[in-house]
Amino acid sequence: MASQKPVIVIIHGAFFSPMHYRRLIDPLRAQGYVVISPPMTTTGLDDTVGGKTYVDDVNRILEYLTPYLDEGREAVVLGHSQGGIAASALTENQTVEDRKAKGLKGGIKAVIYLTALAIPTKGATLMGILGGTPPPIYKAEGPFYVLTELALSPQAGDLRIPEEDRIGLSKSLVHQSKASLEAPVQYTAVDVTVPKTYIVCSEDPSLPAALQETMAETAGCKIVKIAAGHFPFLESVEKAKEVVDIIVEVAGQ
Repeated sequence: MASQKPVIVIIHGAFFSPMHYRRLIDPLRAQGYVVISPPMTTTGLDDTVGGKTYVDDVNRILEYLTPYLDEGREAVVLGHSQGGIAASALTENQTVEDRKAKGLKGGIKAVIYLTALAIPTKGATLMGILGGTPPPIYKAEGPFYVLTELALSPQAGDLRIPEEDRIGLSKSLVHQSKASLEAPVQYTAVDVTVPKTYIVCSEDPSLPAALQETMAETAGCKIVKIAAGHFPFLESVEKAKEVVDIIVEVAGQ
């Protein structure tokens, strides 16, 4: 089974959903990859999101991924933005070597961080890394963080996408569990034992390139740089293809 193409797992970021990653998902499937990208438990519009953390997200992904691993399939995991936290934690006891030691087939063979939170320190939180208080693009409401008008405005600088796409995007984003941004990380990017690649987006204003590189170097990642903002797959088909090509390269190793 290991001779098959690995399953690709794409873990979306905060406030987003799998639909926003079609420019990655569709080209990968066209090349014959099985792509898993379920909606995370930490994102949504109702109170079921309340209290959910990356641990719940990992459990959600494993519901989809485990049947493939049990068949002997290997997997490559990509985490974007906040999804990097779950990407790291997903590998705990699920690598090819971990599963082999338990007499199981399949397993995770590599992790890719796409301008992501590859948090290197146990007990650290996403909110702590961002300075301890919410940035002006979102605010607390009940069990959620919700995006403000600034989040999708040109002044925010994060969304380098055409205006017509920006309008559509504003209607499709959801709320984020407060707990997911405040939960201490217990399984870090440093703990990940499989090969790790970090895609540094050098023009990202929300997660500066210097911070991305520091996390990547601390975690022992191979660094690949692209000239893009925080959402390269939304900027253009060409930028999305750069990410897809990196995924394919890692999958083939």
